Amino acid sequence: MTDVHAFIDLSVEQYGVERSVKGNATLCSFDGKYQIKIAMQDKLHFDERIYAAKALIDECLNEWSENSRSELKLIVQAAFDVDKEGKINTVKVLALRRHDIQDEKWQRAMQAISDSLHIQTTREYVRFYERDDETGEYILINLDFAKL
Repeated sequence: MTDVHAFIDLSVEQYGVERSVKGNATLCSFDGKYQIKIAMQDKLHFDERIYAAKALIDECLNEWSENSRSELKLIVQAAFDVDKEGKINTVKVLALRRHDIQDEKWQRAMQAISDSLHIQTTREYVRFYERDDETGEYILINLDFAKL
């Protein structure tokens, strides 16, 4: 990995810039037979402000669905369901921010979600591929050391 990072650093230095620490990269062998993909993934978590967001969203849902069926509330409230370890699913909660709802209370809830979000750790993943001579597609080379 040190060699791969050094190669990427050397490549971008030619243009007088520094490589971003975050970001994915794909490197190919000269003949195109092999490929290395480096992927960075942030592990996200929410702090205590997520509960303010949940309270604001609940208020919105109560106001908006006053004369509606209760099943409608379940759709949005499912975003705050916790897993076996008691953790909120960040993907579900962040999906709520995609909705373009102009209600002032909803906007405060979305701000509370943004403010409560933090990067806990960043993980780096490396995958190796080999091009299939017949199809031309890259096939993952499984490097599961536990199976070796």
